[in-house]
Parts: sequence; structure tokens; C-alpha cells
Amino acid sequence: MKLNLGCGTDIRPGYINVDVIKNRGVDVVCDITQKLPFENNSIEEIVAQDVLEHLTREQLLPTLNEISRILKVSGQLFVRIPSVDAIFDRFADDQDTRNLFLYGNSYKTGIWGVHKAGYTSKEFIILCRLHNLEMVSETSVDTNFEFKLKKIISSVKPRKILFINQTLGIGGAETFNIGLFNWLKKQNIKIESHTTNNRFNKMLGDGHIIPVVLDIIGNWRGLIKAILLLPFGLWHYLKLLFLDFDVIYMSGFPEKIIVTPLAKLLNKPVVWVEFGPLESVFNKFFGLPMLLYRLVSWMPDIVIMPTQHTYKANSAVTHIPTAKIRIIPCAVEFVNCKLKIENLSVVCVSRLEKGKGQDLLIEAWPRVLEKFPDAKLKIIGEGDLKLMPCKNVEIVGYVKDAVSEIAKASVLVFPSVWPLEGFGLVMLEAMSQNVPVVAYDRGTAPEIIDDSCGILVNDLAEGIVKMLEHPTKGGVKRFNENFTFDIIGPKYLEVFKYAYSAHSTI
Repeated sequence: MKLNLGCGTDIRPGYINVDVIKNRGVDVVCDITQKLPFENNSIEEIVAQDVLEHLTREQLLPTLNEISRILKVSGQLFVRIPSVDAIFDRFADDQDTRNLFLYGNSYKTGIWGVHKAGYTSKEFIILCRLHNLEMVSETSVDTNFEFKLKKIISSVKPRKILFINQTLGIGGAETFNIGLFNWLKKQNIKIESHTTNNRFNKMLGDGHIIPVVLDIIGNWRGLIKAILLLPFGLWHYLKLLFLDFDVIYMSGFPEKIIVTPLAKLLNKPVVWVEFGPLESVFNKFFGLPMLLYRLVSWMPDIVIMPTQHTYKANSAVTHIPTAKIRIIPCAVEFVNCKLKIENLSVVCVSRLEKGKGQDLLIEAWPRVLEKFPDAKLKIIGEGDLKLMPCKNVEIVGYVKDAVSEIAKASVLVFPSVWPLEGFGLVMLEAMSQNVPVVAYDRGTAPEIIDDSCGILVNDLAEGIVKMLEHPTKGGVKRFNENFTFDIIGPKYLEVFKYAYSAHSTI
């Protein structure tokens, strides 16, 4: 069987037409952005001429997946899409016609006259590779690319990811990466971890120690020490790049600056994740971190950011090409605690440091006690922030099982005003246990918390009182729909596959 994915015009002889709208008397068969009504491996040839540019990028990927599903192994796909560069070259002196070619003419043909996405030849071929579609030939005809592709059996999937991370402690980023790696291992992807923290390595299971810390974003003493140790650090990182792996994944600042140029020279795929805004880091040492970052910010294949807040904060200062950025939320592993809730109990779990807001919470606490004299606050976390004692407040430091402490609470408070806050995993942990959250209406919280799972406030005391009076109980539903690794893991895997595909030959 031969299939034409078209709009009722230019149907090739011998092909069945799949229309997306009623057009010129052709009846609707299906919507190509949805599951196609054909069996797996049932179509010999598919033609998609002047069609895929009418889909958004988000729609293209599942459509390519459906095309690959129904196409027989070694079956052929013929694609024609616009060449944006060719359109600019041809109509350099006729901008109105150029814009018509770029965006289509919706006046006569309805929504399918509108172009919603454009691709370079290289990017389109990479996207096809992700769905087992290998390029056979490529030609440029007038203002279009014409591709002939075939379906292959083998899929583009990295076997091993090299994780390099300089960290001095265990925070949200480390917790997330542990959960992500656990999920990836279930997909038969190996993780080769190298970090500067022994405790983190143990939590990773099989991590290797990096014997040198190059702290280029701490204090002046750390910077001078990093400069002196740089030759040793470069030698160690260079040795890592000759290990057996398919993609490098990095979340810390120093390794991105040092490892990425080396990886670029060796043509190794690189993925970064920026968990939080970088502006305050960039302002250190008379702007030296910003200079170093911008020198390498064009080099990674993909840069992941967990929220629009982080993306907007970084887009103006990092010089990362927008096309390389993917916004993917964080996730946490679900823990089934099933503990009895302690009445009028409030918990705060975070590192004890300026900006995390524990001092603001203690300042607001007496006003909570005015309404609920028996309410109790437990502050959990390690750090250097010195907190003033207050009635019905317990400061317990580090606990091994923070999720259980959250599960027993009536309310979790996330009082962070830290400018580097990238996400706030503790809010997800509270959601997973159906514990309502009170957070400031700023930073990342508005993208994570809605009315079903908590409240966003400008006044902590008022928010806590409101939640103790009328707690919300929809957090676990929001968690299951948005923040599990079964949802977030595949998005990360797609990024790793994309980076690997961009450097591999099928």
C-alpha cells in the first residue's frame, strides 16, 4: 500500500490520500497529528509533500513516530519541505513575496496554508533519525528540500552517558539526577558517573571520585586555587573523554566551562542542564564567570532548563542559542509513606542558607500562633544560616528520610527567595504525599503550584493560616500528571537521543 499525506491536491497515482481537512471535495480521512488508522509495518511508501511545515515542532515528532510505525522496514518516505535559506536568497529584494513563501497564504487554503515551522536540512535529518528513518538522498529543488528516506530496524539510542559533576553537597539537583539515572538504567542505559563528592558517589551507586575541585565561582581563594590546579584538572577531564560513552551530561558550572571545549574538539555530544538563574554567579570576580560561560555557551548540543523562570532569567545573559534550549520540568521518585498526619504541623525542608527563607518563616511564625497556638513548625536542613529560637519551632538539621517528615505534616512551607532557585523539588515531594504547599508568589513556584495543591502568597503567615484552616488535597493528582519520572524521563531521553544522533552515522 502507498500513502499520500496531503491536502487533497497533487495526489500521486496509485497512492491513497490521507486528508487533514475537508478541501476541494475530498472527504476527511484522519488528522495526521493523531494516531493513523493503519497497522504497524503495513505501508510500502509514504509521500509527505508540502505537509510537515504546517505542523508545529511539537506536532512533528509524534507524526514522524506514526509514519515510522506504519511504514514497513526498508519502506520509503518522500518529503518536501521549504528551505528557509533558499527563500531568503531568492527573494532578497522582494520581502513581501518572501514572507508569503515563509508563512504561507491562509486566505485561500485555510489553516493548512499557514507554515508553522521551518527546519535546516541537518536538523530535519536528525529528527527523522530519532524515529528510525534514515536519509537515502537529499536534493534542493527551487526553494524546497526534497528527501528520500527509508525505515531501518536499529534505533538511535545512547548506550552509556558520562555524567561529570563538581558538587560540594547534596541538594535538589543531585536528588533529581539520582532519580533520573535510576529511570535511565531501567531503560538499559548505563551511567558512568564522576563527581567530587564521596557521599553523592555512594548515592549514585557506582560513582567515581574526581580528585580535584576547580571552584571558579566561589571566593577569591577558591579561584586562585583553581587556577593553580587547572593543569591537573584538565589532564583528568581529558582522560575521562577517552572513556567508552555516547553522550556527556553536565549540571555544574566549572565542568561545563572546562570539559565542553575539550568535548567539542573530540566531536563528543554534550548536554547541559541549567537548574537555576545564573546572573548572580556571572557578577562574581568582575564578570569573569560570565566571560568564560559565554565563550563556550554555543558549544553544547542541547541545554535543558526546568522552568520558564530559569529560561527567561538566563536567555538575556548566557548567549545560549535559543534553538538549543529545551524546557523540561524536574521530577522526584515516588515514596509511598502512608503515615498519619500530625495535626497543625508545619514543615520546611531546605538547606539552611541566606535566601532559602527559613529566617522569614520564623519571623512570620508568631502570627500563625496567634490563630493556632498549638501549631508546631519543624525546620529540616543543614547549613550555616543561624536561626533565632521561637516558640513551637524545632530545628532538627539533616534527616535521612525527609519525605516521611513531609508526609506527616499538615502543610509544607517553601519560603525561598533565593535568586539562584531553579525549581524546588521539595514542593514535588509534598505533592506526591498530598501535603499542601505554601510558597511565595515568585520565582519558580508559580509554574509548579496551582490551586489544587497549595497557595502562592506574599505573606507567609496568612498563607499558612489559610492552609491550616482549609487544606487542599489535589497534589498527588497534579504530581502524577506532570512530575513523575515516567513523564519527565522520556523527555530527557529524547534530548540524549537527539544529541547522540547529531554526532552519529546510522
